[in-house]
Amino acid sequence: MAMILAINGSYRNNGITDQTVGAMVQAVETAGAEAEHILLREYPIEFCLNCRVCTQK
Repeated sequence: MAMILAINGSYRNNGITDQTVGAMVQAVETAGAEAEHILLREYPIEFCLNCRVCTQK
C-alpha cells in the first residue's frame, strides 16, 4: 500500500492551499492509499538569526 505525505506550508487556515491539499489527501485515501497531512503552521518554526551556533560543533 502506498503512503503519501502531504506537507502544507501555508500560514492561512482554510485558504486555497488548504482546500487543494485537503482534496488531494481525500482523493488519495479514496483511491485506497494511506495519507498523512502535516500543517507546518502548527509547529513552532523560528526564523534563522544567523547566530551560527549550529555550525560551531
